[in-house]
Amino acid sequence: MTYHEHFASYFKEEQLKPFIHLLSKRMESGHVCIPIDESIDAALIECGYTGIDKTISLSNLVSSEESDPIKKPFIFYNNKFYLQRYFQYETTILKRLKDLTLVDDHLSQERKNAVESQNEFILSQISKKEDISNFSEIEKPDWQAVAAIQGVLNNLTIVTGGPGTGKTTTVAKILALLNKIGGEDLSVALAAPTGKAAVRMKESLMNSVTQFPDLDIKKLLAKTEAKTIHRLLGTKLNSPFFKHNKENPLPFDVVVIDEASMISVAMFAKLLDAIGLNTRLIILGDSDQLASVDAGSLFGDICTSQKETACENKFEQDHLTWLNKLLQSDRQLNMVLEGKTSFLAEQLVRLKKTYRYNQDSRMGKFTQAVINGNSDKLESIINLEDDGMLSVDFEYDPKIFEEFILKYSAYIEEPIIEKALKKINNCRVLCAVKQSDQGVYKLNERIQAFLKNKYKTTPKLFNPNSEIYYNQLIIVTKNQPDLKLSNGDVGIVRGEKDNLKVYFPPVLSDNSEDASISNNYLEINPGYIEQWEPVFAMTIHKSQGSEFDEVFVVLPKKGGDQLLTRELLYTGVTRAKNKAHIQSSLEVLKTTTQNCVKRTSGINDRIKNKN
Repeated sequence: MTYHEHFASYFKEEQLKPFIHLLSKRMESGHVCIPIDESIDAALIECGYTGIDKTISLSNLVSSEESDPIKKPFIFYNNKFYLQRYFQYETTILKRLKDLTLVDDHLSQERKNAVESQNEFILSQISKKEDISNFSEIEKPDWQAVAAIQGVLNNLTIVTGGPGTGKTTTVAKILALLNKIGGEDLSVALAAPTGKAAVRMKESLMNSVTQFPDLDIKKLLAKTEAKTIHRLLGTKLNSPFFKHNKENPLPFDVVVIDEASMISVAMFAKLLDAIGLNTRLIILGDSDQLASVDAGSLFGDICTSQKETACENKFEQDHLTWLNKLLQSDRQLNMVLEGKTSFLAEQLVRLKKTYRYNQDSRMGKFTQAVINGNSDKLESIINLEDDGMLSVDFEYDPKIFEEFILKYSAYIEEPIIEKALKKINNCRVLCAVKQSDQGVYKLNERIQAFLKNKYKTTPKLFNPNSEIYYNQLIIVTKNQPDLKLSNGDVGIVRGEKDNLKVYFPPVLSDNSEDASISNNYLEINPGYIEQWEPVFAMTIHKSQGSEFDEVFVVLPKKGGDQLLTRELLYTGVTRAKNKAHIQSSLEVLKTTTQNCVKRTSGINDRIKNKN
């Protein structure tokens, strides 16, 4: 008997057992609920149930939102069957999102007046003149400036877009405008699902200070710490609850959340519950990336709802006219919202212009074909003229792989640890799976053996003859708040044989008893790190929230794995800032592009019905 059968057997209503069994099984795969219709017939048969009557009646175990205020284990709502807890998560998310969209008329006018007072600053720094002669029609509107202005007007602003569209730059512009309007007392929180993603957001914002010094946010960012969402909310020992919640909201004027596609429905509910009504919430993410490892695909569902209701990047005529007065004359909007069909209308902006590569380039066309599931176009795109950003090897040529592995020499041969820590992001091998000859475990072994042979005449630099060794690249696989380490943090082993230490890039956190922090790195005794593994190769899932100059994406030679989806491939390829290499057969590449992540939830429909 499986775990799911055991779970279903606890409940005595025989008619419900097939649905409880299937719900348990589906939730393990990230679904929030199951639809009660013909689409689950095959799944019920697979679970061992045939001839099932799909009529679910309210009972001692099942209630609905409208009919029964008493909490029962299961909810049947909109023809979907939920665990009560996950229905409540969805309900909390919807209520809090709706609350955040409500700004009274007086405050709304105050904010508009404040924005208008910064018209000169907006035209010189937020909506700057730019050569748009090569932009497509959908790229010409200044979506970054629109999102920045909306970020000041709204309590809730959702910014989505692909790699290189400037999501972090948009946040810098929002903060610059708020800083101009509100003065130096502005309090800001920066957070992301993982420590790596949080640090990268802060680093990207600091880069904006250098790139756009006239935004004048250096002091603001200097006093702003980036944290994981768990740390932001305040974990409680041995408890699923957080210190900050509805009764004790976060004490910030602005909360910025990055990499929102990685956030589970449960965490999203707890985060939104802790946002005060006077706090501006800015949510960033790429809706085309992989969803959370845990249940739900909340961010993707939200973004999809705006597409399906034809609300994305559209504004009511009066507001559109007002916005256009603040934008450069050649970058104005023309998409009018014909009646609000979603309460999230005008709260979400999708950035359209990718500055990392041209949409007409091989890389641009490839990523669009992948995310749109156009597998029949892949071969012709790959055969286009080399754009320097994408290479595909259908033969799994070991020489091509080894040429890439040589790039790890940059950090191995760098004696200064601060510089070496920067160079570990020069390159990374990304795997779709853990097992198989193209999986993480085998490729880590292969890479270590290759590098060992390369440095056989200088074994001090690289000699993997023990569990932990000089210049080993490792990834932390368990959160350890006492060490300020998060699952996904990557470090280098350095030091003498009997006194090895693991060095991590600087963390933006307080000091700790077992870790000495300088301005340039975090140094930890490896014995203190409870769980870790080599990371010359890592899974694409683990790479979310990270970026590398170059990536080498390896798909298994044999397809059929349910993990092989277009979202996985897209996420892997777009981890590259400069170039992505792919090893895959054309057949596996096509089937991966044809498959997509399908997670059932009620968010999309409930957003549409909660106008």
